Amino acid sequence: MRKLPFLFCFLLNTQLCLGQIQESPESVVKEYFAIQSEISQSVSHHIYSDFTAFNSLEEVQFTFEIDSLRDIYFDHLNRYTDQLGQNIVDDEIVGIDYFFDRLLLEYPLHHETYTGKSVLLSDVNQERLNKNFRDFNNPELLSNNDFLEYIKSFLSQESRKEIKTESYAQSDNKYLHAFWNLSEKLFNKHEIQDFWRHLYLSQHIENYGIKNIEPYYHEFVQTSKNTEYINNIQVLYEQSRIAREDHLIETYKRVDDFDLDIHLFLPDTTQFSGNRPVMVYFHGGSWSEGKPDWFFSAGKTYASQGWVAVAVEYRIMGRHGTLPFQSVLDARSAIRWLRTNAVRYNIDPSKIVATGNSAGGHLVLASAMADSWNEQSDDLGVSPIPDVLMVTAGVYDLTIDNSKWIVKDLEDKSLVLEISPNHLLKNNLPPMLLIHGENDMNCPYSTAEYFALNMREQGNEVEFHTIDGAGHFIWFGPHSTEVSKIKREYLENLGFN
Repeated sequence: MRKLPFLFCFLLNTQLCLGQIQESPESVVKEYFAIQSEISQSVSHHIYSDFTAFNSLEEVQFTFEIDSLRDIYFDHLNRYTDQLGQNIVDDEIVGIDYFFDRLLLEYPLHHETYTGKSVLLSDVNQERLNKNFRDFNNPELLSNNDFLEYIKSFLSQESRKEIKTESYAQSDNKYLHAFWNLSEKLFNKHEIQDFWRHLYLSQHIENYGIKNIEPYYHEFVQTSKNTEYINNIQVLYEQSRIAREDHLIETYKRVDDFDLDIHLFLPDTTQFSGNRPVMVYFHGGSWSEGKPDWFFSAGKTYASQGWVAVAVEYRIMGRHGTLPFQSVLDARSAIRWLRTNAVRYNIDPSKIVATGNSAGGHLVLASAMADSWNEQSDDLGVSPIPDVLMVTAGVYDLTIDNSKWIVKDLEDKSLVLEISPNHLLKNNLPPMLLIHGENDMNCPYSTAEYFALNMREQGNEVEFHTIDGAGHFIWFGPHSTEVSKIKREYLENLGFN
């Protein structure tokens, strides 16, 4: 059982200065939250610095740990209770309880993912969580973020169970569909149902797009009693609809009753003649979320410079209930489709550049390396290998803890090696540009460095750039300018124009 001495010593040190706090209510509140913030940093480090080990504990040990951490927060709160005001105290109690109850709620899933052992919570812990149902329809708690995160986690787990049933087999937007059904069962107050449906529908549009969501959209607009929610959803929907109307959309594959689209941004043929180079975008999102829309703006820019720009829709967990294996099949199909339709769209089939961020970067690599994964309907005589690979903050190793969810339900867990770039090292691959943040915690820098080094040793042309001090999301934010400059200079050196 792990000990918590650093946390208790920290709390003791904070107690030594509490006697000095005899100021205005505002300063007391400020001081309370300042100390709580420091406690939270220590607690978060304790939990998330080795999340695998934390969730690999046996249930008794795990429960002891979260209750010990919970007590630290409540000890801190109790010393300020008489000075904070009842509203703050009540909100803090809710937040503390739901933060740690969420860890308990997620424990069986994480424990099985990291240890391979299926567990059920004890009757005592399950009863502890069951008591939370009484709050699900309490509108006063909707302003508490920890409460909201608990509900989201609960809905995620229940949706995961829902979509495994036969009624969801052919459903697009599976998780939205499951949530819609669950919201009717769980939220019996209209204002509560409105809140959650607005939240999930808006997040879905932002993270998945509007394709095939019309039933949910129209039902919400017609039944919601909150005009602000309705207006917000209508604006989001219209923005997405308009963005899909200014370019060509083709279906490159139909599989499992899903039409998968490829979005084409074509250059002006009066200005750019002959066959043109192609920029193919694969979005990120952990093979679970994401949408081609994220690259529409970039697509327009490249088209204006004479490229055929393409954003690919591929199967993902959140919409189609699939694993990365299906995403790989789709990526390879998309490249084949472009070559097959090269004449139709004035494409130079020898100048196909594939680019992607995070999981999208993985698909760029897999399209060139995962030779054993091909859709049955594909023409295997057409190469799925792009001519240039550009990967930003990519996923190189699908066997690390962050990716164990992929194999959790697979009988043959070694199957993932067939789509894991660091396990597919070989020569004679296209030139590749790899960009990675030095402090990437999502896709560890060491996995990218290993790939680059070993691919060079295989005789491949690899240009590897480290973004010093950067985390995972280097394609936007403060590091985006540097990343864009690296890509631009790389393409200029290739002479693709």
